[in-house]
Formats: sequence, structure tokens, C-alpha cells
Amino acid sequence: MAGAAVVVGVVAFAGAQVGVGYGGPPVLQSAGPGPAASAEPATGELTWQAMLRILADTLPPGGHLANLAPTPVKYNSGPSDRYVELEYDDGDGASTLMLSYVHRAPSSASSPSGSAGTGSGCKGWPGDSDRGPRRPGYAQPTCRESLLPDGSRVLTSISGTDPAGLYDLSVAVTRPDGDTVKVVTANATLNQASGKPGPAVTVTRDRPPLGPDGWLTVLSDPRWQWRVPQSTLDAGLALARQVSRFPCPKDLTASDCAVD
Repeated sequence: MAGAAVVVGVVAFAGAQVGVGYGGPPVLQSAGPGPAASAEPATGELTWQAMLRILADTLPPGGHLANLAPTPVKYNSGPSDRYVELEYDDGDGASTLMLSYVHRAPSSASSPSGSAGTGSGCKGWPGDSDRGPRRPGYAQPTCRESLLPDGSRVLTSISGTDPAGLYDLSVAVTRPDGDTVKVVTANATLNQASGKPGPAVTVTRDRPPLGPDGWLTVLSDPRWQWRVPQSTLDAGLALARQVSRFPCPKDLTASDCAVD
């Protein structure tokens, strides 16, 4: 977000807004069985709503998902890309979460979607320094590459702080088939669309939720696939209607926020 939020946030959160749509944040329950435990065929392409369902099923129970931002979902999705941006609260403070799925990205052979910000993994990562306050509990900037037993490549990075004290954690898993699933989350929320006065960032916690190992568990789940069962698509549509949303910015048109 120290990097990614600058890219997406300016487009996504232009203008101060108030209120949210749909219901309150759904409480996450225990994850159900994945595709390995089901004979249901994968018949449809992944949607952002299905991503939301898989995310909710793979996160630890008891957390909350809320404040989905529709504009970045629309403008960061493409023929072979899917994207979700919303807030996740694991009980220790809300965090803006950016989740992406890239289907057989051309760059995946060299790096998981440039997760360290350079497109060449940690070898091209110049390190990071703080531009804002760093409290004693903050994790230190770092970049790490690893390999999973199935041949998937993992790229994990932690940024320095921005002027508000925000820093982010990025974890990307690139599978042997070339697909990459990636999350960027922070110790803060982005408030550009919330209607809150003051800075566009609110630091809410010392560390981003789950940590590198927790997100690796989430992103390594076999349910993350480009083609998914119809039940996942249907469950995703149902869940998406329950998650509160930031409204469409006033300086954009309704079509800019049309994602359903």
C-alpha cells in the first residue's frame, strides 16, 4: 500500500463520501471443504465475487469483511486478472486488503507479479526506508523468496513506513502453472472514500493482519483456481451482497462503480 495504494487509491477513492451499502460486515465462519474434497467440476471463470467467497472460506474464523471499494475492483480487473479491495478486521484492528489473481501472467516466469515492486524478485529489491514514524512494534522492511514443495514460488516483502506511519505486507504465490495469487495488506486503512476528515490513511495496528505465514496458508489453498465450481460462483454472489461498500465517488459516474 505504501506502493500499491498510491496506484489504486487515487483512482478508487477520489472525493470524500459517506455511508455504506448493503448490510453490515459478515462474520467469518470456519472454512468449508475445498475442491479436493468435492467432485463438483470447475465450470466457470473466477469472478471477484468468487474471490471474496474463497477469501472468506480460507481466513481464520471470527474476522470481519467490510467496506468493499467498487471502483478499484472494476479498473484493476481484466480478461486474465481479477481484483478485490476491502477492509479485513481480525479483531485487532481493520486493515485495507488488496487481493489479486493473475492467470498465467507473462511476467510470472521471473517473479510473482513483481510483488517486491521491481518485477525481478528480491534480487531487484533495493531495500526500503521509513518516510514516516516507526513504532517499536512495527515489523522491519524485508524481502524474501522461497519455494514450496509443489514448485510454487513465494515472494514476501514488507515495506518501510509512509509519512502517516503506514507500512504494508505483500505475499505472492506463483504456481507451476503460471497463475499468481497475491495479497497486499497493511497496518492501516485507506479512508479516501469513507467520508472521514483528515489524512487519507488511518494507522489502526502495529502489524498487518495474519503475517507472512498466515497469508501463505490462505494463498496456498487449492481453491484458488482460474476455473471454479458453479457453487463457488453462486456463493460468491450471495456473499458480495452482504459486504458493506464504499459508495461511488461523487466525481465519477455510476458506471465507474458498476461491478455486479
